Amino acid sequence: MKLQLENIGMIKNATIEFNGLTVIAGENDTGKTTVGKVLFSEIRQYKKMSKSYQSKNGINFYTENHKISFPIFIDTPDFLSKFNYLKNTLLLLQQNELNFTIPIEVGDLILRLSQPSVLKRSNQYFKDIKKIIQGEVFYDSSCDNIFYKKEGLPNQLEMAQTSSGIKMFGFFQILILNQSLRQNSVLILDEPEVHLHPKWQLKYAKLIISLVKGNIYVLVNSHSPYMIEALKKYGTQAKTRMNFYLANKEGEQSTIQEVTTNISPIFEQLKVNNVHILHDLCLLAEIFKK
Repeated sequence: MKLQLENIGMIKNATIEFNGLTVIAGENDTGKTTVGKVLFSEIRQYKKMSKSYQSKNGINFYTENHKISFPIFIDTPDFLSKFNYLKNTLLLLQQNELNFTIPIEVGDLILRLSQPSVLKRSNQYFKDIKKIIQGEVFYDSSCDNIFYKKEGLPNQLEMAQTSSGIKMFGFFQILILNQSLRQNSVLILDEPEVHLHPKWQLKYAKLIISLVKGNIYVLVNSHSPYMIEALKKYGTQAKTRMNFYLANKEGEQSTIQEVTTNISPIFEQLKVNNVHILHDLCLLAEIFKK
């Protein structure tokens, strides 16, 4: 897949290929989120309209005959804490035809998380995540809400009582079991590292590469050198197809350039200080030995 943007939002121009793992790095306010939301919207329109699909002014989207499923956009873990409120708000808006809208990526994620489980909990992805977060995040249709059941505790917990990191992994547990996240899916993750401890950033990166190996297209927008380095290392080890891009601010607009063959400009822009991150780099080295 390929997405070309010209004068969209704050993006002056960008040509981005999505084939396996795609990483867009850069500081805040450089247009990374815009790319994710445009990609989400374009794929939805393409899937709905098929042969009658046409790109908008300033946007060109090419599937290049790739088989793709509907996209999933995930940004904030607070979504799970507010799930019931958001879902009821969406229903009220639809029933009363109120002149107020919820972003399409939010409404879509509500519906996907509400689907019943199809796969068994013996699924390897599910088991790997359960080991990391020591429990399970699940959708309870009887309460129409999402909960966390921690190993060793008798009662389930509301999502407001759980950490942001558990929520970020919890999205995957639900979406994998109900097969919203499956082969040929397009998963868009907007700065997931914001809600994860550096150690869990590495585990999250490893899980992402595992999903890519399972033929899921993944876009990660990131400004974390730990996340980016981990994705690069794990992806290289797994021989995963990867594309890296750097978003640069130029005045009031930004350009996005490919840096796949040499990602050092990413770390230069993010001003990585080797002294300050020595501990985490050592942790990276120990994990990569395993």
